[in-house]
This record gives sequence, C-alpha cells and structure tokens, in this order.
Amino acid sequence: MASIKKLSKLFSALAEQNVPRAEEAAVDIVRDEEQKGHHDAARLLKGSLRPNTGNGSSAHNGSYEHPVFGRLLSDALSPQVLTAHLSDVSLRSATRAELATVIKEWRNQSELQAAGIPRRSRLFFHGPPGCGKSLTAKALGLELSLPTFIVRFDGVIGAYLGQTAIHLRELFRFAERTPCVLMFDEVDALGKRRGNPMDVGELDRVVIAFMQELEHSAPAGIVIATSNLPSQLDMALWRRFDLILPFPAPTKSELSSFSRALLAKYRLPPGAQATKRALRAKSYAEAERMIQAEARARILAKCEAHHAKRRRKH
Repeated sequence: MASIKKLSKLFSALAEQNVPRAEEAAVDIVRDEEQKGHHDAARLLKGSLRPNTGNGSSAHNGSYEHPVFGRLLSDALSPQVLTAHLSDVSLRSATRAELATVIKEWRNQSELQAAGIPRRSRLFFHGPPGCGKSLTAKALGLELSLPTFIVRFDGVIGAYLGQTAIHLRELFRFAERTPCVLMFDEVDALGKRRGNPMDVGELDRVVIAFMQELEHSAPAGIVIATSNLPSQLDMALWRRFDLILPFPAPTKSELSSFSRALLAKYRLPPGAQATKRALRAKSYAEAERMIQAEARARILAKCEAHHAKRRRKH
C-alpha cells in the first residue's frame, strides 16, 4: 500500500488540477509497489496510467512506448532505423579518432570504472546543417549496438508551468535505466542563451532544468546533442558535455572525395554533370541531393526508353 505522504501528494495535485505533478506522483507510487514486490498491483496501476493501451508495453504510431512512462515516451521518443556505419560517414580524421576513442571507452567501461575514471557519455556536435551531425549520432548507435532515439520536442515542451522540466527529468531517468543513444537533435529549442528580454521566464527555467539534468544524470548509454546555431546556446551549457566536436562545412577537396564515392555507389560516370554542381555545394547533404537527382534522372530515362521500345514492338 502506498504511503499516506505519497497519496497525499497525488490527491493534492489532482485537487489543483496539476496534471504533470499528479502523473509524477502516480509514477512514484507505481515504483514503490514494484520495489515491494506487489507486481499485480503495479501492473494494474500502470494500466490505469495508460487507459488506451491495456497491457504494459505496446507500439503507438510506430514510436517507442515504455511500460511505465508510456504516454510521455511515446510522444517524446522517435526510434531510428540505423543503416550507416561510421565508415560510411564523411568525417575529418580528428573527429573520427575521437569517436573511435568513445567506442573504446564504451567497450572497456568496466575497466575504466574499476580505475575510477568515467567514460564520456555526453556528446555535443555543432556545425552548419547537412554536414553529418545527425548521421554520425545514428552511426555511433549502430557501432555500439544501441537503440537510438531522437527526442521530439513537441512531445517534451509542455503547456503548463514546470511541465517541461518534469518531462526532461523523466527522459533522463529513461536514459539512466536504458542503454541507448538519446539524441537531442537541434538542441537550440532547449538550450538558448538566457536573459533575452523578449523571452518569458519559463524559457530560462527550461534551460536551467536541461542543464541540471544533463550534468547530474548518469546515462546508461550516450546522450548526444546537435546544434546548427551554437552561438545562440547558453554558454553554461557547453561545459556540461564531455566531448564537443565541430562539424564544419566541407572543403572543395572533401566534396570531391565525397562525390567520387557517390558516383561509384550510384554507378555514374566520373564526368557526370552533377559532379561540378556538387563541388559548389555548401554541405554533404546538398551535394548528395544533386548527385542523386542525376542518378534518378538517368534511371528514369532508361526506364522510359525501355517502355517506348516495348510499345513500338506492340
């Protein structure tokens, strides 16, 4: 049976119509019942927290759902399909070396722990869009054999005072219990520089809550934040990360190497028209779109010629 103190907290939140605080109190009671071995009671309470799912775990619109915090995590976490290895990503040698060390730290974490040395688990990737930040985060998940989730900010940012901070707390608790790569893509939504007179005070509180969770949590896997606008982030946020990696716009030489690899992948001749355009691209993503466009056009042209030939025969 839940303690009177915790029940009182739940009832008080309900009386105030404070849904986030009521949900937090209810989840706390569920944990108590599980720790006491009252599994049937905990299962029943979990079902009450998720009236539309029935059992303890289910899929919801293709997203992830946790057996206790089903609604929040279903809304806030988007599981990723991992297909690219780090070897498939265009990275500078220094960046690749740092990530290789992170992988070694993960694979030898027990030895590091025995020596009292923590592995690095909070990574920050910054640079212009389309230069490999998100792709690298997903590739790291594949290299570490960890499920990878992108945080959906529309599922985290709440309408009520203090609700976003509660959601962040539960996300980081999930990261502490679940070995995974938790990616805050375009973290500018949570970490903007404080003190802007045009912002309401709640936005500053969200930044503080995010920084506190990032600093004091102990992820079972890795937390990665990415930003296209690092200059707009709060300066105090930077020191919360164990590793900060820049992803600059590619040079012409880097674009040339990248383009050659794509030409071979899509079986295009070295003199393909898209190559010259790709060398003027501002990002790897832009260069890839240009080369894919030519590869797509060539395939469709072949298909059309084949269909025309068949029509002439008939």
